[in-house]
Amino acid sequence: MKHSFMKIKLPKAYKIVIFIFILSLFVTFSVSFGRYVYKKMIDLYFTTKNFYFESDKLKSTEATYSLDYWNGVDPYDIVINLNSFKNDILKSSTDIAYNITYNCPSNVLCSSTKNGGTISSSTNTDSFVFTMTPNDIFSDGDRVTVRVVATSASPYVKSLSASFTFVVGRYGLSHEISDSSGSPYLTLKVTNTLDSYYVKEAFGDYSRGDNISASVYESLSSSNKAKCASAVITVSFNPNLVRVDNTATDYLKAYGIETQVINSYNYVKKFTFDMDRSISNVVKFYKVDKSLDYSNTNTVSVSYEY
Repeated sequence: MKHSFMKIKLPKAYKIVIFIFILSLFVTFSVSFGRYVYKKMIDLYFTTKNFYFESDKLKSTEATYSLDYWNGVDPYDIVINLNSFKNDILKSSTDIAYNITYNCPSNVLCSSTKNGGTISSSTNTDSFVFTMTPNDIFSDGDRVTVRVVATSASPYVKSLSASFTFVVGRYGLSHEISDSSGSPYLTLKVTNTLDSYYVKEAFGDYSRGDNISASVYESLSSSNKAKCASAVITVSFNPNLVRVDNTATDYLKAYGIETQVINSYNYVKKFTFDMDRSISNVVKFYKVDKSLDYSNTNTVSVSYEY
């Protein structure tokens, strides 16, 4: 039995439109990939020159943050730390001068404790505080995005940047579970918009439970910072249903770990980790039965201490 196929001849104009569309996709991908490769090559070049210019929040490939529970009324401080090292051994041996710029919409006022500075080769660290202040009336659900850039001026030029999106909502701590039937894992996202720290372990003139501001916290020694947290998060769950990804960053920093024996193996059922201010943390859990949806259940429960 013979089959006949009808050939559809497209008008020349349609062919041109399709060609342009495909070409635009190719160009967009090429440009994006090219920029990524270029940044990686530049970072590698800086490394060979013993030049390090990094930050806890700003990144060479722009970082994005969502602060989902801003109250929309009070100013918001973001402490940004800069450094000139890769690890405890590899550090820049020269001072690094840098400049700070930022872009803000008209409905907020932005300021910084400095417009630039120098990361000394003797300490390899520096910091500044970026402040965003409302200049309008905001309602629940409103959002505003600000962008902060730090650019080294010498001995080499490198830019680090981040965009911070503030969403008006309930102030404080919150969490959400994202899952769907058929997904092999679920994610737990904990968001902290508290603007202070509390003392977990007494030191100096501070007692356990005392609250301290972000600026005071930044002035503490490393050993005393370790005795403070903006919030302490405890996560508990049923390992018969879900199992934590033990390579997750927050799990690797966990303490107070409790386990349960299932089929002669120890599985984690509870752990605790500290949170910094102005940050969201995501922990992944693998599901024993991926056909189930745990997004509206108490399979993973979270408690806060702050």
